Amino acid sequence: MLTGQDVGRRVSVRHRVGSKATDVVGHLLDLTDTELHVLRQDGEVAVIPAADVVVAKVVPRRPVRRGWEVPAVSIARMQAICSAGWPARETEPLGQWLLRAHAGITGRANSAMAVGDPERPLAEALEAVSSWYVDRGVPPLVQLPLADPVNQGMADLGWRRQHVTIVQVAPVSALLGSLPKRDDLTATVTPVPTPEWLSLMHDLVVDDPDTHVAILTGPPVVGFATLSRDGTPVGIGRVSVEGEWAGITSVDVAPDSRRQGIAGAVMRTLVSWAGERGAHATYLQVRAANDAALRLYSALGYVTHHPYVYRAPAPR
Repeated sequence: MLTGQDVGRRVSVRHRVGSKATDVVGHLLDLTDTELHVLRQDGEVAVIPAADVVVAKVVPRRPVRRGWEVPAVSIARMQAICSAGWPARETEPLGQWLLRAHAGITGRANSAMAVGDPERPLAEALEAVSSWYVDRGVPPLVQLPLADPVNQGMADLGWRRQHVTIVQVAPVSALLGSLPKRDDLTATVTPVPTPEWLSLMHDLVVDDPDTHVAILTGPPVVGFATLSRDGTPVGIGRVSVEGEWAGITSVDVAPDSRRQGIAGAVMRTLVSWAGERGAHATYLQVRAANDAALRLYSALGYVTHHPYVYRAPAPR
């Protein structure tokens, strides 16, 4: 059976539903005396009463298709790569943790990346995190891999789990071989977002766009793709390159152009551009609740590298 040390690992849980038994496979979110929470691949969270569990065990990752292998990289290193692709304006180390702040715009840029040893007891580290963010007028928040054992310690100290994000990976060469070309679309890639690009970004902070754009343009190697049809922009995306890894973000399609394969065309443009600049593999960060995006990227060939979670202190 499973224990608290298995939180964050990929598991298979067979449990009774009426007179039948069914299996749930995914990452273990929580384990209590009364129930198990399992994050499925599609982002749905299955809540399973402990009394109904027949057998539960840790299982290996799904095998990667031949030709779809990516460079081996640890969870800690992948977290650092993701952070470099979405850089905050202000950072400060806390032992091996990294405090990040950027005027409250996006959780990734306004959370402490809690990977490694903060070089002090956990309660003191979380107090330091809280003080640092309060001084900047930003709600305290930490980001850490779901499988990190410190998750339980944070929960015991009242830091509640918020949403879960899944880091997915796929190789450049295989993606380019599977994504079709679109001769009906014109693609341009610019070093900064154009007004047309920004017009399709659905979550742009409109009351402070310059500060938001500062995150987008922060990496040394970054490109902004705009796809147009007959002169009208219909899709956008962003890619940053850190060594052999390329991070893809901000893929958006105009509302009246959805379900026409344009997101795949945006992906092809971004992946091709990154490959020309030395990238061998790509990564995405997708909220576990975004089942539409998870289905899209799974169909393209992406697989889960690891999930991470945000935690915030309970309201006082």
